[in-house]
Amino acid sequence: MRFYRGNHQFASEPRKKTRGLLLAVPVVISVYLILAGDSGLYQIWHREGQINALHEEIEVLVEKNVRLQEEVGLLKDDLKTIERIARERYGMIKANESIYMVYPHPPGDSMEGER
Repeated sequence: MRFYRGNHQFASEPRKKTRGLLLAVPVVISVYLILAGDSGLYQIWHREGQINALHEEIEVLVEKNVRLQEEVGLLKDDLKTIERIARERYGMIKANESIYMVYPHPPGDSMEGER
């Protein structure tokens, strides 16, 4: 015995809309997650830029570190470097030497020119 439940060949209009919605929602969510999720394509692209910037910063810091290591070596061993820094930073002089301060203009002229 067979029961007739209507024509199953043609779905009603509300069923078509519901079926279309049920198919579209997972597709939209999947596309969103692929493009803009926490590990989406945008985040990956952005992180690649950050990685490149950090590699460049590392290179700069390595070069700076090498220069500082060389300077440390000079400060430990080279007497001429130690003397130069003592003269420049601390104004130290040898016996029978005089220091002359040279200014681009006399100290009093800077105030007169602004008036």
